[in-house]
Amino acid sequence: MAGGGPTGPPPNLPDSLSNLAAPISGHLGLPPWPDDRPLRAWQLKAIEAVEAHRDSSFLASATPAAGKTTFGLKVAHQMLSSGRVSRVVVIGPTTHICRQWAADAARYGIELEPNRPNSDGPEPSDMHGVAVTYQTIAAGPGGHAGSARKPTLVIADEPHHMGDQAAWGTRAQKAFGHATFRLLLSGTPFRSDNSAIPWVAYDDDGVSRADYVYGYAEALVDRVCRPITFQPYDGEMEWESEGQRRNAGFDVVLPQAETARRLRTALAADGDWMGEVLTDADTKLSEVRSLGHANAGGLVIASDQEHARAIAIRLHGICGEEPEIVMSDEPDASARIARFSDSDRRWLVSVLMVSEGVDIPRLRVGVYATAARTELFFRQVVGRFIRTTPAPKRQMSYLLLPADGRLKQLAAAIEKERRHALDLSPGLEEELEDDEELAERRPAGEAFRVLSSTDAQMDEAILSQTTMQLFATEDLVDPDAPAPKPVRKPVPVPRPPEGVAPPAPPKKESAYQARERLRAARRVLVADVSRRTNESHQQVNGRINRMTGVQSVSKATIQQLEKGNVLLERDLK
Repeated sequence: MAGGGPTGPPPNLPDSLSNLAAPISGHLGLPPWPDDRPLRAWQLKAIEAVEAHRDSSFLASATPAAGKTTFGLKVAHQMLSSGRVSRVVVIGPTTHICRQWAADAARYGIELEPNRPNSDGPEPSDMHGVAVTYQTIAAGPGGHAGSARKPTLVIADEPHHMGDQAAWGTRAQKAFGHATFRLLLSGTPFRSDNSAIPWVAYDDDGVSRADYVYGYAEALVDRVCRPITFQPYDGEMEWESEGQRRNAGFDVVLPQAETARRLRTALAADGDWMGEVLTDADTKLSEVRSLGHANAGGLVIASDQEHARAIAIRLHGICGEEPEIVMSDEPDASARIARFSDSDRRWLVSVLMVSEGVDIPRLRVGVYATAARTELFFRQVVGRFIRTTPAPKRQMSYLLLPADGRLKQLAAAIEKERRHALDLSPGLEEELEDDEELAERRPAGEAFRVLSSTDAQMDEAILSQTTMQLFATEDLVDPDAPAPKPVRKPVPVPRPPEGVAPPAPPKKESAYQARERLRAARRVLVADVSRRTNESHQQVNGRINRMTGVQSVSKATIQQLEKGNVLLERDLK
């Protein structure tokens, strides 16, 4: 799409375009931090720690849902405003999270272009920087290293995705070894292997050391996060493996391979066990909605795409409403998540995408329907349910899960601070091997068949010690709210008449959204002009680029894109 051509002063333009022909400054000012977005106490303390820090890298370990993004953007705002840096690069694990960072940054006047391809080069001069994935950095570290010669702040979101011995880690170090400052933000600052995380400090014993820590227990006390109750479900599972029929509940000790098969048997979408758990989860969601949180939502983390679709069908039959399904490889995944977040729909079903970095505060009930048992993954899932909302006053979330021994162990330890140890003992190495999502891997030709799963019964609920202390003498819900009724059917939520959409408040368009809109419009206009003039798309783009004084479409500022589109529209008159 990006046509070329020599740059230079644009030719004479009509008066209607004169305001768009002004040169674009490479230095962008920022509005003051908005008064209606005050920082939390822990964020203020962490800012002070950053200001006093003398090293070029800073690791802030804060529990999921505590507000790491806002903290990171405040650091960026201060460094840009003071002139310490002139650009910001956010690195995130997924394209959706990068778009989310760009949207949040725009609220504070920081304009980031999400998911900018390496082939497009540095961001245009009317942007403060980019938000790109670790994979993008790894694919082209050299280009990013050149851009980082400018005073650059790098914000690494969930840096455990990097490892010194892995491509994402080594290439990130190559790309940003000369960055002015590197801010690492994580709710789970550890890996399941022996590889160090770049720019993280380790003590003499090989244990990671964060520069600021804000744990889940502290967040509960401060009411920054909502508490969560884990509700394990036992049952009777029957399966066939290696020519033998086996039957066991979760209280039976089995070899590792059979433990994984028992779990997969329980999670079978067509089994009675899963049907009973989903029914209980929907009933719990109805109770939560009846107690002052009318648009509370639920999330099921499924094992794979086929499993997710089967789960969605069962949920549809249980609650009478079709769930939203989100797959990470779908181009409209971000739009689907945003649509669900802004709605009052009951259920969202996903595989891996919603386990990390996705902000849907109204999630109150979850079903852990995946065989993944890593501590990293489990903690990220929990983080989706502990974000607070303005109302109701007292909030509790609920995560229904198999009564698998490993999962119950992870639930019981959820408020303990977890650090990364490089030197692993033999016992821990064995545990981690079991923890590497082996249950998700199905060897070719494995002799395994699910037979049945029945009698899903809730085991003893698991709460953190801090939660039990906080709520030892008070109800978990608003005492003025009506008592919940033991119903199995969902409480209907009022909806607007068919064909009538509720009015939505207008949303301010961010710079990257404007750029996307203008580039999409340009593609259409170029195609129309090409058909009329018999020029190739490259020729049309090249001519417009010369007239607007830009090398290519990818390097054009918003003003230059606007000017180019006006010129194209004039060609069509």
